[in-house]
Amino acid sequence: MQVTLFVCHCAACFYYLLAVRYPKSREGQTWLGAILPDFRQESLWVLYVTSIYWSITTLTTVGYGDLHPVNEREMIFDIFFMLFNLALTAYIIGNMTILITRVTHRTRQYVSGFFPLTSFFFVDLSILLLCTFSIVWLSVISAYMYFFPFPIG
Repeated sequence: MQVTLFVCHCAACFYYLLAVRYPKSREGQTWLGAILPDFRQESLWVLYVTSIYWSITTLTTVGYGDLHPVNEREMIFDIFFMLFNLALTAYIIGNMTILITRVTHRTRQYVSGFFPLTSFFFVDLSILLLCTFSIVWLSVISAYMYFFPFPIG
């Protein structure tokens, strides 16, 4: 989460910098100049919120279309930012998949060690359902504890 917010902040600041460093005579040909004609008189807070809004909508691939690149510099930056966002999203999804696979593997090991024990006994259907419910509940608890560990100290 922190990496994503840091990436959004850096991209927003750089995109703002692209508009501010454009020649004043052609500031209407920037992404900021297209929506805020006198953007140099706006407060820094308004400009930052506008920039971070662009960054987050681009990062989440929503891209409403209200903020878009106008000149070639902005277009090139947008292309690289979108490609970076694809890589970042793939990295995050890959890490989440690995975490889920690890939890599933531990649950499978627990279940495979538990069921041979029940083969020695006559298993009633209600006992089997109770055991299955407890295994599922324990795997949910262990998954929760894996993703949200208790703070120490």
